[in-house]
Formats: sequence, C-alpha cells, structure tokens
Amino acid sequence: MANKSTLAHGAAGVVARAISAPGLRAVDYLRVSTEEQKRGYGIASQGKKTKNHIARKGWDHQGTYKDEGVSGSLEAADRPDLKRLMEDAASVSRTFDVVVVNEGRAIGRTGRAFWRWVWALEDMGIFVAIVDGGIDNTTPDGRREMRRQADYAETEYETIRTRTQGGIQEKAEEGGLTGGKPRYGYRIENQGQKGQSRIAVDRCDHGAGCRIVHEYNVLHRAWELVAVDKLNIRRAALTLNAEGLLTRSGKPWSNRNLWSRLTEAADEPQVVFRHPGRAKLGADGTPLYGNTVVINLAPLFTPEERGRLRAAMADNRRGRKSRGPNAHYPLSGHVVGLCKSRYSGLKRKERDGRVYRCAGKVEKHAGAALCACPTINADELEKLVWEETCKLLGDPKRLKLMSEDWLRLADGNRVNYDERIADLGRQIEEQESALAITMVVAAKQAARRGLSGEAAEEAVQRVLKPLADEVGGLVELRDEAMAWKAETELAEKRASDLQELARAARTRLQDMPSDDQAEVLDLLNIQVTVTGMPPMGRRVDCSLARWFSDRERGVPVLSDAAWRKVEPVLMASEKRQRSNRLPHRTVLDALLFKARTGVPWAGLPEEFGNPTGLQTRYHRWVTTGVWAEAMELLGAEESTPLAETVYPLPPMEIEGVVDPRLFVGVDGAPEETVPVDVVDVFVNSSLAGEVADQAVAKGAKAVWFQLDVIDEAAYARTREAGLDMVMNRCPAIELPLL
Repeated sequence: MANKSTLAHGAAGVVARAISAPGLRAVDYLRVSTEEQKRGYGIASQGKKTKNHIARKGWDHQGTYKDEGVSGSLEAADRPDLKRLMEDAASVSRTFDVVVVNEGRAIGRTGRAFWRWVWALEDMGIFVAIVDGGIDNTTPDGRREMRRQADYAETEYETIRTRTQGGIQEKAEEGGLTGGKPRYGYRIENQGQKGQSRIAVDRCDHGAGCRIVHEYNVLHRAWELVAVDKLNIRRAALTLNAEGLLTRSGKPWSNRNLWSRLTEAADEPQVVFRHPGRAKLGADGTPLYGNTVVINLAPLFTPEERGRLRAAMADNRRGRKSRGPNAHYPLSGHVVGLCKSRYSGLKRKERDGRVYRCAGKVEKHAGAALCACPTINADELEKLVWEETCKLLGDPKRLKLMSEDWLRLADGNRVNYDERIADLGRQIEEQESALAITMVVAAKQAARRGLSGEAAEEAVQRVLKPLADEVGGLVELRDEAMAWKAETELAEKRASDLQELARAARTRLQDMPSDDQAEVLDLLNIQVTVTGMPPMGRRVDCSLARWFSDRERGVPVLSDAAWRKVEPVLMASEKRQRSNRLPHRTVLDALLFKARTGVPWAGLPEEFGNPTGLQTRYHRWVTTGVWAEAMELLGAEESTPLAETVYPLPPMEIEGVVDPRLFVGVDGAPEETVPVDVVDVFVNSSLAGEVADQAVAKGAKAVWFQLDVIDEAAYARTREAGLDMVMNRCPAIELPLL
C-alpha cells in the first residue's frame, strides 16, 4: 500500500501515465442524429475509427454503446445508451477506464450536454478520448482543444437550428402549414410544392357523386345535431358513428374527441404560429426564433352559426357532472384493472361515498363496450394501501435494498462544481493576464511597423482575437457551471424536503394528511394490480338503508303486536286484492330484513319471494306515503341497529419501486451486517470525510479516495482509527502497477 508521501504527488502525472499506459480498458460511444442518417452517415464508419484508435493505443476494447437517430443537444439522461453507459460507469464493478468517441459532437452539440457529461466521468476517474485530432482530457492543451471542438459543435447546432426555424417562419408567413396535421375541417392543397401549399377547407369539389367523407360535411352534420336538434355530445357522437361519419383516422367518435373538434370549430378560423403563450421566449419576452404569425383560415361556419354552436356547447357544459367536494383521490393512476386500464377517483352523486372506477368503464367512443372491472370503495382501498405503505416506510432495511442501485448511480453522476468553477476562474485570470501582456507587445510591434490609427488598432485586434475568444469561452463555461451548480443545489434541496417527509412518515404515518399521502405514494411509485372480482358483500347505501340512516332510526322488529298496528295501513293501500300477490307481512318482513342485514336485493332469502316484486312494492309504498306512515306507527317498537356497510375489496397485488430520495440521509436506518474490506469513495471532496467516518463506524478495513478526492483531515482520522487509506488515486491505474 502506498504511503502518504507518495500520495502527495499531484494528479497530473498520474493521469498522464494513465491515459498512455497499456492495458487500460476502453469502451467507445457512437452517436448519429436522424438528419445524419438521412444523409447516409452511419454508426459503422464511426465504430471502425474508434476501434482502430483503441487498438493503436494498446487498450483493451470492452464494448460499444451507441445511440442512433438521437440529437446531440440532449443530455446523457435523455439518450438511452449513453444513459446506460453512465449507469455502468457508476457501478462498483465497472469494466472500463476510458470512453472513446469519434468526434466532439458525438458527446454533444451544446456545452450543457458536453461538459456535464465529461465532468461526471472525470469525477468517477474515467477519461475521455476523441479520435478526431487524437485529443483527450489529461492535459491543459487537450482540454483546450476539447473545448474548442465543443464550441464548434454548438455553433454548428445553432446554425442548423437557425436555418430550420427560418424556413418554418417563412412558410408560416406564406400561409402554409408549419408542421403536423391541419386543424380538423381543413386539408393541405398542393402539398409538397414549395411556395404553393396552402391550408384549405376540406369540402367536396366533385359533385353529388363523391363518395369521400369530407371533414367540412362531418362538422356541419355535427353542428345540426348539437345546435339545431339540441342533442347532447354523446347522442351526437352515436348518430355520427351510425351514419358512418367517422373521425379523420377512421375510428368512431368519442364524446371527448367530438367535444374538442366542435370547440375548435366554434373559435375564430385562424392558426397562431409561435404563440407567445406557447413558444420559447427570449429575454425580451418575444418568441426566440421568429415573430408571431396569425394565419387566417377560410371559415367553416358563418359568424351566426359559430354563435349558435357556442351557445349549444355552453348548454352541454352546464349539464356535465362535477366531481364536487371530496375530490382528492391519492390512488388515481396507481390502480390497474383486469382490463389493464387504470383507475381514477369518482364521487358518485346517486350514492354516498367515494369510489375508484376503471377507465375501461368509460366509453372509448359513443356506444363502445365497457369492461367488467369492479368499482372499488375509495375509503377501504386507500386504508389498505396506506397500511402496506406504512409497513414499507417503517422498514428502512427494505427501503435501502430496493433503492441501492439508484443511489449508486446518483452518487456516481455527482459533479464537483466548486472545483470546476474555481479552476475555470484561475484559467480566466491567466488568460486575461496573457491578453494584457499581448496587447502591450502587439501595440509596440504596430508602432515599430509605422502603423497608426485604425490600421494599428486592426493589427492589435487580429493578434488579440484568439486570446479574447479563449477568455470568452472560459467565461461562458464558468457561467454555465455556476448555473448547473444552482440547479444541483435546488435538486438537493428538493431531496432534503423529501427526506424530511420520509422522517415524518415514520413518526406520524397514521395521521398524515391525504395530500402528503399522495406525495409518498408517488415517491414510492405504488402500483395496485386488481387480479380478480370481489366477493359478494353487504351494501346498505341503497334508498331503503338511507331512509333509516337519514332519520337516525333503528330497524323495527316486526312482532305480532307490531304487525297489528301497521296491517290496516298496508291493506288500505291496495285498491284491489290479488290472490297471487305476496302477502304484505312477508314483504314488510323482507324489507326490514334487508335493512337489518345489508344484503343486496338479489341476496334476499328465497322465502321472501321475487326480489323485483319486493323492490317494486317498496318504491310504491314510499311514493304514496304508506311507508312513512307505517314506520311512524312502529316508532315505539323494539328496534335493531342498521347494518354496517361492508365493501369487500377485490384480490390485488400491491408493489412499489422506492425513490431513494426517501432513504438518503434518513437517520436511524439500520445497516446490513456485512463485512466490508474496502470503501471506494467517488463523491466530492467536501463529502468524502463523512463517508470515511461512516466506513470507520462500519468496521471497514480500508478506505480509497479516487482521483481529485482530497481531505487531509479525513485521511488523518481514518489512519488513526487503524484503517489503511489511499487518497487521490485511481484503482484502475494503480493496481496494474503493483
């Protein structure tokens, strides 16, 4: 094991040895954009160059990561295979020390995509080599050239974007379609003819014999149904589907789709390109890539027709049901039904209580078949799911196990922005000093050459321009690094807030408000999968049960004496007697039994007769006032409590994926009793001391701080505790040298 004096050497020599040392493990990353694919540039040619470069260096090629059809403006997390590369880089058992790319623009066309990725790899002890120019990030010259390539790539990206946006702007100003499909009711005339394409009304131009369904005609038929015939949206959609007037894609109309198309048709006939409310804006609040353009369209309806349509739509809107109070449903979107659709919360007006209903029970289009998934009582479901969530939150060991991989990736992608900003500041100072000296020397040279005035100034500026550009690039990069640091601090603040939520969850789980419960459920990514139908249960939310509950009365016991009180009232309610009619006492016994037990109508014992007949008799008694009179006569009789409502839940599976923000830094989390030999530390220097102290407490045998991870005080504490310690070294470089 190397001693402390050996570790005191700077990282530059170690890094320089590392990148040129044979035996290093290398992977290559290849990227080609969709536009480059169209021009015939493929992944294969890049791969051939990177593999040859790896062979020339004598490195061991471990594999290839590639993203095809992916923009260079995206950051690492937004590119599938680059994201996988970063995950592998953060793994303890990673298999590479160098990442090789063919060109700088493979890393990114923007400084944001370029430098955050390079810095994250550097902080993990991984180097980057660029085949084009044979450069790497091990020396100041190499880093300067790498920065130059990144600046060129960003300039190229801005040029492409400006050219593309300019073409779209020109097309909008000519009244053409700027992208996507035209509004419903319109079509593109002369499509593909430069300068000739126009948005036109999709009406029939071929006379009465035309068999094509034109959108103008569909909208006018829908207008007749809604504005003239006064049909609601669902009935209008059913009529259009029955008449074969389908959507643009050939599918039947749904309520929502027809509502959207009619609402759009009722608006002014125009398209707003680069709408200030939706376009990306510059610092002055105007659209960044061009001016707002209003493209006026030929009207589909007259102003009077639009007015009638708006009035009819307003009537339809007033008829829509609102969710009303109690509209918070923390499990909306977390429950998957038998039909694989998701559940959402619903307050049913006709019954007390909140429920979750499967989306498959909502028509995909008017008249569509509905699924058979059960509707689930919200209170019972939320109670069960929260109980399971409490068990998970109360088991830190289980939380840690579920989030371990994610945590390792998050730590590996951490960037030491403070060190980067300080280093860039030093470089800026050095370049500005060089710029000042060069300015003096250039001015003297111009004077010796006899230049004066504008000629002298131009000569000096020509000499200074490369240095000034270098300073400008460094300042811009430092500003971006400071912005990235601020973003990271905000993210860490968010993580801290979530950790506090987890701590609170452990101490007051049962009292947590529903809003907080919803946030925890989202963090845990809880998913409830319904696997079957619920058993038959007792439901007392029907009108019979509500009659008693609204009056806070018990259910009377129908003794012989009690029957004699109500018999005259019930007998008098029948205008004619039938021999096959169920006896009134049997019916009354059945109704009181149902209220007492909570069984559904179909669940009544056969001795009471046909449930439909019982239900009909009850509703007739209620309507005529006979029921209220009979119950008033029985008010003094012995009674039993109303049955409690039981909502059996269907069989289901409850599972979650832990967001580690719930776990990181939570005090009291028990640790696994697993022997630890070496703790390999990749974090920033400011955090390394705490990790070293944890390693001592854990009983580890050694601690290894990676390249640029330096904390002398932590080194001393760890050595005093009896552990072996290595600092500011990369195992991948040092171990082959032992």
